[in-house]
Parts: sequence; structure tokens; C-alpha cells
Amino acid sequence: MKALFLGGLAARVAPRILGKMSEKLDAKVLAELTDTQRLIPVLAEAEIVVGHIWRPDFPEAPRLQLLQAATAGVDMIDVPSLPRGITLCNVFGHEPAIAEYVLMTMLALTHRLVDTVTAFQGGSWAAHQPAGGSPHGEIFGKTIGIIGYGRIGREVAKRAVGFGCKVIAANRSPVSDKGNASEIYPLGELDRMLPQSDVILIAAGLGPETRGLIDARRLALMKPTALLINIGRAAIVDEEALLLCLERQSDRRCGARRVVAALDLGAPRPASVAVPVS
Repeated sequence: MKALFLGGLAARVAPRILGKMSEKLDAKVLAELTDTQRLIPVLAEAEIVVGHIWRPDFPEAPRLQLLQAATAGVDMIDVPSLPRGITLCNVFGHEPAIAEYVLMTMLALTHRLVDTVTAFQGGSWAAHQPAGGSPHGEIFGKTIGIIGYGRIGREVAKRAVGFGCKVIAANRSPVSDKGNASEIYPLGELDRMLPQSDVILIAAGLGPETRGLIDARRLALMKPTALLINIGRAAIVDEEALLLCLERQSDRRCGARRVVAALDLGAPRPASVAVPVS
């Protein structure tokens, strides 16, 4: 079968995927989506496309049978413009690695590891508590509020309870099995969960209900020392409102006076626009 690895991400993972295939594919790789001269002929003959982006202005793909997203989320695929009758699949299996990243981030920031190591590398113990630095915290006994209680959220919950954390969650659809969570709120009741949480983890997909979900009002509902971790989609958080809180930690208009944010993604913006994060 003829396969096309389409887009930068698909192009990067193509060698690993093809190396594990038991059946040989006639595969082509096109990293640049704006290369129309190449895109027209390769889409015309592709039976399988691997990639996480599909746009309404893409050329016709009359032979396409399978679109395999290279990501768990499919929010960058314009489903209505896909050829009729094809199969759309996403991926999973990366939940343990992401859950470990979340716990690592919680531990590193709570224990001020980055501050201490940075100061030590500069030849100073000043950031270390015994030398007069600010005291570190612990995640033991903290409440973790998870927005999006799917595979990733459950993997985080499983590990968090092992550290003595309490887990609560909010989810778009009803959840019959709470797993390691003590309470699960409908997404419409998120405002009840936020004030209870020492750590807020965003692990939800992007959709109409979640775009801009964490805005200035909801940032103000968080504890003054809350840690916000986003491993979902950048657009779930109102970036401008978050930057305001990070820049004006003493400004009561944003409520969260010492909020810390850990983001492994960001909203696309022109290269000329600076993001003032320190």
C-alpha cells in the first residue's frame, strides 16, 4: 500500500514507524504542508496518510482509506473535509511517560530543585534552605485536581496517590469508575474543584467546551500558591490572563498571587511577538 507521512511530526517519526513494520509499505515523506506542487501528486495516490493535520484546502485524496493521526488529539484535523468513508485513528500508549513528567514537575517545583541547582552551578548555596533560602514544600498531603480524567489523567492519579496525594477530577462525560480519584465533578462544576486543588493538571482535549476554559475568573478561583500544569492543549488556557497573573503576583484582580505554571506547549504566535515569561 502507498503511505504518506505528512507534516513535520509525521516526518520525524517516519523512520521509527517504518523500521517496526512487518509489511513493507511504499512510503513517502512530506514535511512541508505548503509545498502544493508535491502535495497534489502524493495525496492523489496515497492510501494511508500518517499525520495530525488535515485542512479544508488540501488537494483531493481519492484513494485514501486510513488517516492515522500521529497524536492522541485530533483537533487539528478538519473532519468534515476528510474524504467520505475513510477511517480516522489516533494513538495512545504514551500515558506512563506523560504521567511521570507530571509527577517530576510537581516534585521539582515544589522542592525548588531548579532554583537550588541553578544557584549551586553559579557557585552559591543561597537558594538552599539551610543556607537561608526559601523553604521547599512537599507534595505529600496535597490535593491534585485533574481536568480531563482519561488515560493520562488516570495514570497521573495512580502515581499521585502513591505519594500520599488526594486526587479529584473534572470530566466532560460521566465517569463510572473513579479509579484513584476520591471525587469526580462534571466539567460544568469545575468551579467547585479549583479552590480545593493545590495542583491543577490540564489533561483534556481541545473542544468547544474546553477552549479558553481556564480564564481570568477561574485563575482567581485557584489557591494563592497553586501549581498549574498543562499537558493538554495550549488554547485551553487563556494565555493573556495567565501571563497577567504571572507578571502581577500581588495584583488581587487575578487572585492567584503566587501561582506557578508549568507548560509543555504554547499557542502559535508570530515570531515577532515576544512572550514575557520569566
